This record gives sequence, structure tokens and C-alpha cells, in this order.
Amino acid sequence: MNDTVKKAQAVYKAGLDSSDQSLHLLQELLACHVTDYIVKAGKDWVHFDVSLAMEYFIQNNTIDGLYHAGIYWKNFDFNRGITQMLQWDNDEYIFRAGRFWKQFDYEKGLDRLIELRSAKYIYHAGLDWKNFNYSRGFDALLNIKNPEYIFYAGMHWDYFDYPEASDVLIKIENCEYIYKAGCQWKWFDYKNGWTILERKVVEGRKWRGKALEHIQWKKALKDIWIFMSKDVNKI
Repeated sequence: MNDTVKKAQAVYKAGLDSSDQSLHLLQELLACHVTDYIVKAGKDWVHFDVSLAMEYFIQNNTIDGLYHAGIYWKNFDFNRGITQMLQWDNDEYIFRAGRFWKQFDYEKGLDRLIELRSAKYIYHAGLDWKNFNYSRGFDALLNIKNPEYIFYAGMHWDYFDYPEASDVLIKIENCEYIYKAGCQWKWFDYKNGWTILERKVVEGRKWRGKALEHIQWKKALKDIWIFMSKDVNKI
């Protein structure tokens, strides 16, 4: 433990036993620049200037400190905290604040994740936020065109338009997630998906082989080939 951390620890402990010097102690604690003890003080001290400490975190771009303060401080100013959190370019902490803070502006949070083109945390927000606009989140995922998180959303979201998502995923031409969607989604466009796996000769080799061994793909391909053979016989 270095000297700065030792000093912050000592000031924190002093604040547990004192109320008449709380402002002076807080200023001394902030001067140590040790985030963990500032958060602990806001949680444990009887007298604590939340506004002053929040401004310290904001002015010093201490996003982790502000995030944890929103979880542990009784008098945390959520309006101020949310406004600042959405100004920082950090999709992970926006998601985490939406998940764990007692108050959060979910529409503005989603707007910011979309602005940051964060497919990963749009997907996770759809799983873990108390309020989530699935229609807007779905449109954003398709617009961002990240095949991994389009695939995951198709597996786990309560709302999902499989035909529209299949069309976008197939147009992205990522063989791995075309194969995986055919295995896991409730509905998939196997015919056009298989066309891409065939067209991408080298990249698709592995996934064509796996598809021919997977029960869902095997059934779908059999149906496609039977339908094609009937069409040929009509000629």
C-alpha cells in the first residue's frame, strides 16, 4: 500500500468517528485522489457532501467513481449523474448504470448506445434493463450490422423479427453466424443462407460441413432439395 492510499485510508477512518470536521476531511480525502475511499466515505460517513464529491468525479472524468457512487450513496443526484454518464463516450458504464442504478433514463440511455454504435451493449441492455425499447434496439442492431450480436439477440431477446434479421444477417455474408443462426433461431431463411455458404467457397467450407451434420440444417436442406427436385421434374 503506497503512502497516498494509506493517507486516504486514515482520512476515511477519521471521518467515521467525526462529524464536526466532515467538510475539511472530505476536501482532504478528495486531495488524495483515491476513488475507492471516496466512494466508501459517501457510503459510510454520517455527514458527507454528495454534491462536492460528485463534482470532483465529474471534473476529473472519474467514471468508475461516479458509477459506484450511484449504487452506494443514499443522496446521490441521479439527474446530474445520468446527464454526465451519457456525456462520456463509455458504452459499458452507460449499460451498467442502466442495470444497477435505482433511477435511469432508459430512452436517453438507448439513444446514446445507438449513437455510439454499441451493438454489444444494446444487446445486453435488451437482456438486463428494466425498461427497453426492443423495436428501436432491434432496428439499431440491424443498422450497425454486427453479426455476432444480431445472432445473440435472436437467441435471447423477447422481441425479434426473424425474417428481417435473417435477411440482414445473410447480406452481411458472415458464414459462422449464418450457420449458427440456422442452428439456434426459431426461424431462419435456410435457402438463402445456404447460398452464401456455397458462394463463399473457402470461408464457408467449415460451416458447410458442420451444417450437413446438424439436425436443423439437415432437415431444412432436405426440404429445399426435395422442393428443387420437384421443380426440375416439372420441366
